[in-house]
Amino acid sequence: KFETAKAAKLVNNRTLHHTTHGPCSTKMGKPTIRPPSRVDSLSFPVFGITWFGTPSPPPGMSSGPSSATNHLHTNASNYSAPSPSAAQNIGISLIAYCGGGGSAKTGVGNKLIVDITADDCGASGSSSVSRQIEISTGEALCFGIHAFRPPRDEWGMVRLVAAVGDEVLVYGIPIFREGELQGGDLDADVDFRKEEAILLGKTNVGQGYGAGVVTYTSLNQTVAVGCENGIVVVYHLKEEQGMDGTRTINFQKIIECQGHTKAICSLSFHPQGRHILSSAKDGTARVFCAETGSPLAVMECEVHDPNGPPPPKPANNANATTTKDPRMMKRPPQILVRGCSYGDLEGRTIYTVASGKRGAAYLTKWKVLVPLNAASGAGGTAGGPPNGGGPNDDNIKSGSGGALNIRNEYRVQCSPVPISAVSLSSDFRIFALGSVEGTISLYDVQSQKVLKQFQGHDLPVTCMASRPVDSVLPLPGEEVEAIDGGVSFDALSASADNRLGRWTLQKKSRKVVPKSSSRRRNPSAIESFLWNIFRIPLLLTIVIAAVAVRDVFNICGEEVNFSALMMDMNAATKCVYREVLWADETRTGVHFVPE
Repeated sequence: KFETAKAAKLVNNRTLHHTTHGPCSTKMGKPTIRPPSRVDSLSFPVFGITWFGTPSPPPGMSSGPSSATNHLHTNASNYSAPSPSAAQNIGISLIAYCGGGGSAKTGVGNKLIVDITADDCGASGSSSVSRQIEISTGEALCFGIHAFRPPRDEWGMVRLVAAVGDEVLVYGIPIFREGELQGGDLDADVDFRKEEAILLGKTNVGQGYGAGVVTYTSLNQTVAVGCENGIVVVYHLKEEQGMDGTRTINFQKIIECQGHTKAICSLSFHPQGRHILSSAKDGTARVFCAETGSPLAVMECEVHDPNGPPPPKPANNANATTTKDPRMMKRPPQILVRGCSYGDLEGRTIYTVASGKRGAAYLTKWKVLVPLNAASGAGGTAGGPPNGGGPNDDNIKSGSGGALNIRNEYRVQCSPVPISAVSLSSDFRIFALGSVEGTISLYDVQSQKVLKQFQGHDLPVTCMASRPVDSVLPLPGEEVEAIDGGVSFDALSASADNRLGRWTLQKKSRKVVPKSSSRRRNPSAIESFLWNIFRIPLLLTIVIAAVAVRDVFNICGEEVNFSALMMDMNAATKCVYREVLWADETRTGVHFVPE
């Protein structure tokens, strides 16, 4: 967090004296991005991003059981929102990003921005409506956010968990306006696009913990918070609604998972919600029991070529400080495990992405050999010691002590430079990798190749978010009728350079440009070259021909009319040749150069 805060302060100082330039500007200018991918300019550095989405229903299908009477209109005077049951099936796309790093002196506020787009059920055809919400986080920076919606949502809002300082806050982002979900009448002057977020609850993870990463599982309403001190805190979210309609979320602390020695970089729940996968800056990825907090496995990541010789290990003796051998004096490189994720719906595959502060980054695939249902109670029972009471790291790695047995299947280089942000697609197929050089790579796990790479940022990428649904399922705002529609973005990226990138594997938009008879085709390079060469001689030929035609009718009008031509063609030819095109040497006023 200290390094991130320094970068934010540096960028804020640049922002005060920076003016956005065009595509051909210098380093801090907006880079040239080939469409349909694009980069949006922001007003503050971004350190966290999340993307939640549910696809729009197919055309012709209603968004709910009573969509004939429940319609959504942007005009507040005739607005009547669907019931929560109908709103459950409405397509939603929510992108939230947080950051800042400023103060009252710099004028750069710490904030959280939410862009939400939902299906417009009352509009004819396929349409969507969008709005933006701004949430101030005060003097504290927000580093981690996660958006979700419970399977049976009776409140008609998307939940947004934010890690701000030592606190974790939950906001409710209404899909529709609050009064409409309760069936009340709203004032026509209310601006739908300025609807504020609702703070549903908050908690303090611990003094000096430093909440930085958050994730959620809907199977048991559980939130995991990764902290700067290496601790993972697990909470159960309990939603309550009072008699007066007030909605709140209470945090019920379950356990603290201890084992990491440095800051947590990434968190991921097991697909069945029973385990928590974490990675940190200590070079390891770990699996904890979500109920007891007992450690189940430790995966030590490496960042050297698996086909090459292993790096030399420094000696741990007194002579290591006096020897002149550089291999003995060299400290081991710090390994940062930037990302971790389960790679299938059964939790049998685990992926980690690690790199040092310099050098290449490596993707490692781990295989869980012990069936997870047999190891659900591994590492202790509910009555066992919650913190550190499980087996030690040596027993965990060897698979003894009732822990998971995890095998390293392969390790492959995924980037020639260190990776600073990672996100895995919802179909476990594509990794979105953000590097310290500002590049974004879409890496295919199966082929182990980079599908596409973009240069979108001037500073290291701070956060990535992959598409929440498959690219074949359109999200609201991606329909071809929308202004910026026709493109299914595969990943989002952000950085401290005040930019938000949207990246896609599409080569062009799905929008079909209507053909028009008046539209002219752009000439090719050869056609332009030939036209530039021959246009002047062609113009002179046309002028001479026009003068000759005029003189023919003025001088030889009687000989070239239709009746004269039919009777005597030779007379017309002689007149045109001798009187118009070529003058006879005996003609008055004609002088030839002597031979």
